[in-house]
Amino acid sequence: MKKLVILFVVLFLSACGPRLDEDAQLAKEYLKEQGYSVKSYEGRFSHIIEREQLIHKPDIFVWAVQTVEPDAYIGKEITQERFIVKHHPLSKIYGPQKSFSYKVSVSVFMFEGEIIGGISFPVGNGIAGSPYSLDGKTAEEVINGDYAEWNKQWNEKYGD
Repeated sequence: MKKLVILFVVLFLSACGPRLDEDAQLAKEYLKEQGYSVKSYEGRFSHIIEREQLIHKPDIFVWAVQTVEPDAYIGKEITQERFIVKHHPLSKIYGPQKSFSYKVSVSVFMFEGEIIGGISFPVGNGIAGSPYSLDGKTAEEVINGDYAEWNKQWNEKYGD
């Protein structure tokens, strides 16, 4: 009986996945407030924003779908709380594709306990491309203009 209880506890704990700390819980609640159904927590990923990386892929694509400029975060650590969600706007766009799982991967960007942005991407076999904003908008929709012009100005500002 004791072995059975230990096995149950091990299986239960391993099925729970990564634990949510205060930032992850805040991000999860934010996603729920946006109307998304949170299916799983995929963990935390951190990185330091480096100016020289802002003009290279994938960073330039990530920042093209943000509503904040990276200046305040250069040289600082940003954390990404990653989740799999359903009922995201991308579900409507990708729904007709057979390879789409009706799930969307979202990364909520956090800095010092505050949500500053994020990205979303449809989950499925063979789906590739640039990330969308946290709420499923393209770069053109977020910048509200011509991407080529935005890209030129971005490179002038953050390039050598």
